[in-house]
Amino acid sequence: MGQEKPAEAKVERIRVLTPPLLITVIILTIGSEIFTIWFRSLTTKMWSYTGWFIGAFYVVLIMQLLGMLSPKLRLNPGQQLLLLLPFWYAAGKAFMITGAGGENWHEMLYPIWSFLIRGLREPALRTYTWDLTPSLIAPKDLTELDKIWRGLMPGEVINWGPWMAPIAFWSLWLIVTTLIIVTLVYTVIGPQTVEVERLVYPMSVPATVLLTNAGTWVEVGGKARSKLFDLADMRMRIFWISFVVGALFLSMIPLLMEVLPVIPVLGAFLWGEIPLSLQTWFNTAAVLPGGHFYAVFIIHQAILMTLLPYDVLITPVIIWLIVYLIYVPLGVRMGFLPYTPGVEGWANWYYGYMSPFPFAAFAIYGMSLGLGLLTLWEARGTVAKALKGGVELPVKQLLYLFAGLFLVWLVLWTAAGANPVMMIYFFILFILWQISIVRYYAEIWWHPPVIHDTYYLLIWPVGAGVGAWASVPTQASQPLYIQNMALLVHGCWAAYRQSPWNMGFTAHTYKWARDLNVNLRDVMLALFAIAVVGWPVAFIFNVWWLYHGGGYVKLNEGTYGWPVDVALNQGVRGLTHFSSLLEIPFWQHGVMALIGIILVFAIYFLRMRFAWFMINPTAVAMTLWLVEFIWLAALAALIAKYLGIRIFGARRYEEYASYVAAGLCWGLGAGYIIGGFYDLFLGVLPKFYAFFVP
Repeated sequence: MGQEKPAEAKVERIRVLTPPLLITVIILTIGSEIFTIWFRSLTTKMWSYTGWFIGAFYVVLIMQLLGMLSPKLRLNPGQQLLLLLPFWYAAGKAFMITGAGGENWHEMLYPIWSFLIRGLREPALRTYTWDLTPSLIAPKDLTELDKIWRGLMPGEVINWGPWMAPIAFWSLWLIVTTLIIVTLVYTVIGPQTVEVERLVYPMSVPATVLLTNAGTWVEVGGKARSKLFDLADMRMRIFWISFVVGALFLSMIPLLMEVLPVIPVLGAFLWGEIPLSLQTWFNTAAVLPGGHFYAVFIIHQAILMTLLPYDVLITPVIIWLIVYLIYVPLGVRMGFLPYTPGVEGWANWYYGYMSPFPFAAFAIYGMSLGLGLLTLWEARGTVAKALKGGVELPVKQLLYLFAGLFLVWLVLWTAAGANPVMMIYFFILFILWQISIVRYYAEIWWHPPVIHDTYYLLIWPVGAGVGAWASVPTQASQPLYIQNMALLVHGCWAAYRQSPWNMGFTAHTYKWARDLNVNLRDVMLALFAIAVVGWPVAFIFNVWWLYHGGGYVKLNEGTYGWPVDVALNQGVRGLTHFSSLLEIPFWQHGVMALIGIILVFAIYFLRMRFAWFMINPTAVAMTLWLVEFIWLAALAALIAKYLGIRIFGARRYEEYASYVAAGLCWGLGAGYIIGGFYDLFLGVLPKFYAFFVP
């Protein structure tokens, strides 16, 4: 949680979006996303190299070089931010943190291909899906499905006729959903979390430090020089020392673990995410059977978590101790929890979805909804103030736009065969989840929950109750299948969870705009342009490339075929998804969701009432659902921050910590480009020449 601050005098924000810059942003959007789709489809290291691999730091250095050549080419921080955004969407989530990749907007198409291609092409699945899938959303032509499945043969061509309606549907859905998110962030969620609560947004710090200094030019000895290279400033000396340490040492860890070995060491992935099987190394099962000791240590997460307040760092450690090292082992010893050998490495995925207390599901469908509702409750004053005018953006008009976009979104899914009442209900759940993602990102890190495993427990019985589908576990219901499809394409791992287009990362663009003193309208218009141009180009090119690049089954798109199975197993082919949760009555899930919402508000009240109460609700929810990614990083950051303040003092720590963290993060990503070219020449290009059919 952040601290509210008093009203500030109105500040004149810098206008940065000119027609030439907007055209450049659009060109970069098209070029970078085409490269990313091509590269991501062929990469041999798809869990490290996800697309564009020339990091933000190198792009900024190119801008610096151009600025040295001519004063006309010197860009301010806001202009540099807008030019980096297309690469961020193409590279993935870590691009603005270390320069590495991650989930990107191309990967958001993967669940769609699962339904459109695998779901209709495989005979075993087609038995269920063919009659339930309208031609509005999928090419119901077996000849075309066969061609895109295996790739074109010499002499074959694409018949674009069956694709026209699906291209229009999915492109419009992606545009509308993205604009809904951007609009809500820039009118309500951004002002509330950035300006009122002043949440930390730790993942914004590396880019803020880099762009603030790279976009500021000073006269030194009669010559212009960027603040980035102003070594007279102690903060910049610290930044560069940290960068060198990161480049020489930290960057070598993923380079050696993920790129060079034939068998990646420890299964490391995504440039700095290191799995640690502590439960095996120390045989923890002998002392605490079922106790969770497995961890995925993300280097840059631990670095940036040292900027977080103590309550956020202490809470994951407390929850890990109470739930995973006391409740679970005690349950195993007493016999009310079953034991499976090796479960110490995945206790949250086992006990967290099991009676009597499915704590992971509780965090997802209960506490996450609570975080969304809490944020809206806290934002009521922000909205009221904005509607009175006197703010930078025309909030009232943008909220009308939000309403209009929602109507288009609803019409699209209703036309596809969904029940409109249930889609309104789902939209509310989706938006609350997206708002909770802002809190997860702004207060901790990029570990919000996926919703496809649990939200159907809140959707299926409600739909059966209102007559949208039958209350039987197996049924050929189009409204149910399309509802499940919507849940997957909105809320699975590759959807609006970790993509830079989700609400959490979109709120980062608001944070950067404020920190860099950039006009909000300019950033928002740039985001609109990138989405409106980028999504249709991405969808059309990906279809073309699947035909010409070797087919769905040969390319990496084919590795993400499971969403259609999940949709079928949520009431169409059977009601079997996450069977341990289905052993709990639906009404009990509803009650636990309500209790989770109440718990978030109760913790918030206690924090407001008692200054000593250190439990953070966002950290509680994150630790309950994905403990392996948070407990060790929080513990390491807590120790590092405590020692840093004791050694250097609170004032110096506050002054220099962000520069140390930013330097280490950009140094960590310095070697990413090496592996990118390594994979390009030794993996991607050979596959391209083997698969491509003109």
